[in-house]
Amino acid sequence: MADYTNSKPVVGSVYPINSGESTWTRNEPLLTPEDLKELYMAGIPPVSGMKDPFTGKNKVLTDAVLAKFIHKAVGTAELETGLFIFPMQTTDPKQWDRQEYDSFGYFQLTKRPVSSIEKITVNLSNNQDIYEVPLDWVEIKNAQWGQVNIIPLTIALTSGNPTAIPTSAGGALLLSIFQGKSQWVPSFFKIDYTVGFPDAMIPAVVNQYIGTIAAMDVLSQLAATFGRSSGSSLSIDGMSQSVSTPGPEIFTKRLKDLADERKMLVGRLKNVYHLKIFSGNV
Repeated sequence: MADYTNSKPVVGSVYPINSGESTWTRNEPLLTPEDLKELYMAGIPPVSGMKDPFTGKNKVLTDAVLAKFIHKAVGTAELETGLFIFPMQTTDPKQWDRQEYDSFGYFQLTKRPVSSIEKITVNLSNNQDIYEVPLDWVEIKNAQWGQVNIIPLTIALTSGNPTAIPTSAGGALLLSIFQGKSQWVPSFFKIDYTVGFPDAMIPAVVNQYIGTIAAMDVLSQLAATFGRSSGSSLSIDGMSQSVSTPGPEIFTKRLKDLADERKMLVGRLKNVYHLKIFSGNV
């Protein structure tokens, strides 16, 4: 069980980013098989076009089977966008980089969206933590995009006026050691944090994206079972009749619409969480 006792949650919502209370619900549970049929396969029964040779009946994709398609679509969505959808605690080793340290201890985390920071430590090559950065120093207003900063100051009130002062002499001394000659040290820090949408409440637009992927997989499999019905003809006493059906192309139009929607959504989601471009000082 994940421990969030001493974690520092991001400011505001993970989606919409940094938002507060709203009268409109933008997050919801993962879509169900019934949602998949009603919203993305309306009018298309999940029934094979070919009879099962053992039962003599057309195979029906049950809700349990459709749930597996949805589960698979979640994994595909994470791979295509770079997002982590369900909450997961993870760890990033981060280098000591002088340019990034001089920019208020700038870190760019590799996984998104970040929902909380659990711990930042100075970590030796034997994986031993020798110092833990106080979470009061950790600035996470842009953490949903993976940006974290270390600002070793707190606010003290002097005659009613806020004044920035060092939090602790010992911690400030350790950080001052970084002012030496080293420009870059690999895996000097270790950052423990949580990614994914809190409480498994998924943005509606992410559910929409997952639905397009699952529907495309289902319809693609169903289309293959209509391959034997592309055309037939009947001739009796000089009279003939021909019947032509779409065959495996029966769902082509719907698949194209879903593919266009999927392409649009993956681009929008990558833009929201800044997953298209990565830059650093190394």
